[in-house]
Amino acid sequence: MTNRDLLTQGYNTLFYAEVQTPLLDAVVLLGHAAGMTKEKLLAALPEEADPAAAERFQAFVDLRCSGVPVSYIRRVKEFYGLEFYVDERVLVPRPDTEVLVEKVLQVVRAEPGLRRVLDVCTGSGCIAVSLKHAAPELELSASDISADALEVAALNARRILGSRLPSFASDLLDSVPGSFDLIASNPPYLRDDEMEGLRKLGWREPELALAGGRDGTALAQRLIRDAPSRLSPGGWLMLEAAPQQINKLYAFMDQAGFRTIEVEKDLAGSSRVIAGRLPAAARGHSAFLAEQSGPATAEGLHG
Repeated sequence: MTNRDLLTQGYNTLFYAEVQTPLLDAVVLLGHAAGMTKEKLLAALPEEADPAAAERFQAFVDLRCSGVPVSYIRRVKEFYGLEFYVDERVLVPRPDTEVLVEKVLQVVRAEPGLRRVLDVCTGSGCIAVSLKHAAPELELSASDISADALEVAALNARRILGSRLPSFASDLLDSVPGSFDLIASNPPYLRDDEMEGLRKLGWREPELALAGGRDGTALAQRLIRDAPSRLSPGGWLMLEAAPQQINKLYAFMDQAGFRTIEVEKDLAGSSRVIAGRLPAAARGHSAFLAEQSGPATAEGLHG
């Protein structure tokens, strides 16, 4: 049996199992089983298949047909040009979340004074690790309610950055110390009815990383409510959300005191990230006089 025969067999099995992307999944899984890149595999299609690779491939196809994501089978997911370890303890990173990473980098590069960044609901650590990799000068930390997720995030920090990131076991901001210039989060945002549908399908990703309450905004609302007391003056809160939730979150941010509110779109053109900024602190009267009168007056005010 050639590699082409093996690939065709796997494709047919996945297709009749109603896997959404049978050809892509078959190619990725066969390459993983054979230890080949996609390019090398395609070039080797006419060649005889390795029996051990064929056996591994069949096992992978069986797992995929049972609903296990390809990323869990491979134990790896590409995100923002990096390879992250993933397993059943964490959500598989999505390309849409790269929009959040890009927005954070856009803001911190425009204002180098924004250095203290917290990634809430870090999961695999894909946001925090990608940010630290792209901007090593940032003071990055991460939090998650799941101890299992924090273990995976720590593993990815060691593998990709070669060092640890400060991390906190916390229900959102409850147990995270300190204040920050920017808080970013991809909180769980699926509605209760969407979660029920996934349960019926036997979805393998952890519910804790997906369930966002009745309308999907329960955790986002808590973050919007709690973040102002944890942000420095002029600090930012940036959230990923479902497109249909953005207008509601915009109103919540406005009510919470965020004055600069921006929305970023994903590759499909749908609203995906909402970013709000608190107003900068008003200058005190003594600081104003000090600026106007020079060092002697400033010293006199404190004397």
